[in-house]
Amino acid sequence: MKTERLNGDAVTAFRAGVSACLPTIPGYWSIGFAAGAIGTLAGFTVLQTALLAGLLYAGSAQFLFYSLWATGAEVASVVFSILLVNLRYLLMSSAMSVFFRDHSVLQKIISGLLLTDETFGVAVQHGSQQSKVRFAWMTGLNVAAWLNWILACIVGAWLAAALPPALMEGLSFSLVSMFIGLVLMLWFASRRKVLETFSIAAATIVTLLTAGQMDISLVVIIAASVAATLSTLGLRLFYKGDR
Repeated sequence: MKTERLNGDAVTAFRAGVSACLPTIPGYWSIGFAAGAIGTLAGFTVLQTALLAGLLYAGSAQFLFYSLWATGAEVASVVFSILLVNLRYLLMSSAMSVFFRDHSVLQKIISGLLLTDETFGVAVQHGSQQSKVRFAWMTGLNVAAWLNWILACIVGAWLAAALPPALMEGLSFSLVSMFIGLVLMLWFASRRKVLETFSIAAATIVTLLTAGQMDISLVVIIAASVAATLSTLGLRLFYKGDR
């Protein structure tokens, strides 16, 4: 009976995680559709686009991959560039670790591998309220986001051939729009607006100081890394102070 009760609690937590993901799904579909379509324009098949969406699972990294591949960049350059773009997930996972102290190493790895900007924001808010994040809840949140991203990329890739190429290329700007909307949504919902504002200001200052000195793609990576690092340090100090 106790095992059945535990299983039932896990299923309930999983469903709650899926429900928590629902508000972010339109964002996954809008960007995933664009990513799938641009993948087709870059010469990839629907199956290849689906595999990339499932294995790489990062909107910004996928757009970067397609652009670098289309320009004939070397494999090492593509891998290194994507690694730099995705380094922020190490910082996000570090910030999430305060909610996963009682979880196993395997559970932490699984939760971290499927972490995105959106699920990170949802999970941090949930963890701040509950003081912890259940593995089943996080799995429901992550799996719902992951499956919707893959489906959106597949649909976008499949429909790309039927739409004018100029229109599909213009959809790449939706990535910028999503990030702007995500930042504003998290800022208004945050209980630590001072920290959020400081991070945004830090990224802006770094961008202004370095924009004329180096390639803009490198500027974006540096600005995001600095802001994410400062945010992570601030979060750790905040939770350490609470204890």
